Amino acid sequence: MQSFLRSVMVWVACVMGMALLSPLAAQAPVHEQALEGSANLYNLDRDARVGGIEIRGRIGKAVANEAVKLLRSIRPDVDELTVFLSSPGGDVFAAMELGEEIRRLWALTSVDDDEECFGACVLVLAAGVRRTPASKNVGLQRMSFAQKDVAKKVEAYLFRMGMPKKLFQEQQSSNKLRLLDSGRLKALGLEGIDPAYEQWLRANENQERSPSNRE
Repeated sequence: MQSFLRSVMVWVACVMGMALLSPLAAQAPVHEQALEGSANLYNLDRDARVGGIEIRGRIGKAVANEAVKLLRSIRPDVDELTVFLSSPGGDVFAAMELGEEIRRLWALTSVDDDEECFGACVLVLAAGVRRTPASKNVGLQRMSFAQKDVAKKVEAYLFRMGMPKKLFQEQQSSNKLRLLDSGRLKALGLEGIDPAYEQWLRANENQERSPSNRE
């Protein structure tokens, strides 16, 4: 009888333990998904030759890889390629890798009125050949670097993107999140157009207006 009771007590303890642990096990993937963002196609119209992708949530390696894959897949079908951003930040290296591809593909970057772009997301925003962020939706915040040489890599990256040196300086001096109005966005190079891209646009416009193309 005592042996039977002990068996029942052990079974009850196991069931209770599973009941306590199962909610935690179920919550873990949800928590991880909340931390990691996503990259998806957005407003793709092949007939009009416009389209892009949207990035939501934290920018990590997986998100950057997926975004690059999507950008490459639709680039041949569109003339105007835009990356729409809504991110609280993320991994610095992933953001720079994505940014390099955005610039290589001559893609635009945008932050809409109801979205946000903070921390490492600013590195992605800076990569657009034309940048159109909403005022007070972009925030500078100090990025923590595990290694000293990472800061130099970020500074060099922003230089390649044509950003003024004061952007890196202000971001690293911002202990608290600092939202940027339209004036500061323009002063720091985060709103505007890349000179090479602007020149290319003008050349295309002139070509379309030439008499030979109207015949």
